[in-house]
Amino acid sequence: MNAKPIKRSLSRSIPAPAEEVFDHWLIPTFVGKWMFNPEIQKESIVELKNEVRPRGKFNYTTMRLSEQIDYKGEFKIIDRPRILEFTWNEGRAGAALNTVRVLFEDVAQNTNLRISLVLDHTEVINADNIKSLWSQRIKALSALLSK
Repeated sequence: MNAKPIKRSLSRSIPAPAEEVFDHWLIPTFVGKWMFNPEIQKESIVELKNEVRPRGKFNYTTMRLSEQIDYKGEFKIIDRPRILEFTWNEGRAGAALNTVRVLFEDVAQNTNLRISLVLDHTEVINADNIKSLWSQRIKALSALLSK
């Protein structure tokens, strides 16, 4: 029997146009500034690589408490600047392959982000922490783009 995935969602208004917000999800220099903000998790960036195309892979490597963490995934949908969907694996032992889907809605000079997390059933005990982590990341993105 296949266990059902766990779903979590969150949303936030970002004070920037959708094109700019979309770029901050794909350009490694920008990704490093908000996704791996040291105030969220005490980690430093080692390397950020990605192939921005459908089925393109990404690998973001960080150091956290002297442990190397490899965040890996594959871009499934890149519909600029409306939809971004990718798989996500944190690279720790036993970590499942999850899916992140981001919808970008341009509203005046803001972007309404809606993020859907589809987590493997094995992440049941981590689901709320994963949602909280993505919420902190989106808050950091909003702060970065409001400057």
